[in-house]
Amino acid sequence: MPKKRRVYTLRDLPPEVKAVTFARCSRSAKNFDEIADDMTEEKSAEFHEKWVVGYGHSSVAEHAVLNIAVENISRLACEVLENNRLASYTEKSSRYQIFNSYDFYFPAKVESSELGEYYKKSMKFLIKNYLSLYEEILEHLKSENKKAIDETGDKFERRLRPIALDSARFAMPVAMLANVGVTMNARCLEHAISKMLSHPLQEVQNLGKDIKRVSEGALPILVKYAQPNIYMMETEQSLRKLSQNHCPNRSDDASEVVLVDYQENAEEFLVSALLYRYCEQSFLETQEKVKRMSEKAKNKVIEESLKRLGNHDIPLRELEHVYYNFDCLMDEGAYYEFKRHRMCTQSVQDLTINNGYVTPPIINENKKLNKRFNKSIEKAEEAFNKLKNDFPAEAGYFALNAHKRRVFITLHLLTLYHFIKLRSAPNAHFTIQQIANRMHELIKAKHPLLIKYIQFKK
Repeated sequence: MPKKRRVYTLRDLPPEVKAVTFARCSRSAKNFDEIADDMTEEKSAEFHEKWVVGYGHSSVAEHAVLNIAVENISRLACEVLENNRLASYTEKSSRYQIFNSYDFYFPAKVESSELGEYYKKSMKFLIKNYLSLYEEILEHLKSENKKAIDETGDKFERRLRPIALDSARFAMPVAMLANVGVTMNARCLEHAISKMLSHPLQEVQNLGKDIKRVSEGALPILVKYAQPNIYMMETEQSLRKLSQNHCPNRSDDASEVVLVDYQENAEEFLVSALLYRYCEQSFLETQEKVKRMSEKAKNKVIEESLKRLGNHDIPLRELEHVYYNFDCLMDEGAYYEFKRHRMCTQSVQDLTINNGYVTPPIINENKKLNKRFNKSIEKAEEAFNKLKNDFPAEAGYFALNAHKRRVFITLHLLTLYHFIKLRSAPNAHFTIQQIANRMHELIKAKHPLLIKYIQFKK
């Protein structure tokens, strides 16, 4: 009799024990639950010391997963924490929640300096102005809109509140505190901790220490060797210096989305990849056959691979073979949304006030709102410039969501299908909508057939 199929979860076991239980199946004929019954935390520790640490079999650590709650870190530190591809994050949203506290990150080295009092007063001013701007936008919206018949009680205000928040949040400094829920496997976690311990901001270093301390309770072996990384630190310092030597000037290019590089033969390349899976030839042989196909025949292959996509379907993975490189100039609020698309490669420049800023339409069209918003811009830029010489890293805390930053992005076509569909939707943040729309437009000009089946919602 063949053995009966079994599918079950491993419950009530420490993460490191679960990792060893799965890892040992490659050398043991026992069932997983039988392996788990033989395991102790001591045996698990011995296994990890030998195989993960000693022999470098780090993939074993991917079976150990932690859920970590992180509270009251700056939104700038959130960016560093979330700069890991193989992890999941959910954070406090500035589009749907009012940040109604005067809590903000106060760097210890600034606090103890002669600029400490100035930093504190300036940050309190910015947060107070953000809260006042929100209230004024909300009142403006109430005066410009009518209640629906069924909008009794506070339903009317609840409908307008997200609209007001989405504009007011442009005046938020990134020093304001947020909460983040993190799910990460131990292999990724060790690397993330090492990156944080190697970061120039003291807040991020301290966050790395806290996450390591908390994680060691569940993963005593798998994260205990996470340390500051000399390669990361010295390489960053060297490249930063070289960049300042060779590229010292600020940019005069205000283009918001530029298609820098792409595969000229992307459509032919994708057809080759799609057919390759189902034939018995090498890729180069398949590509030669595709080159001799008619345009109609090539189009037929692409259409058959994409035309049946439903609202919740993921396109075939072969789309990952086609890539596009974009240079983007986007406001910090849009980047905060974009950074969640981790299945791409992002090279992000430091936060600065030197690339200009975005004024939301509601604010731009109202003199009173515009005046208050400009007060935030002026104070943020004054404070940034005052800190940048003595505290170049900490000056970034004064950047607002409105300030623009540069991001170089490499995306494959599969990620673009997801990104453009999601971020061109009517409920998307309006500046990231503009980015999604422009990417769609640029790709359509080069490869109209590849972009045809994206569920574009302009």
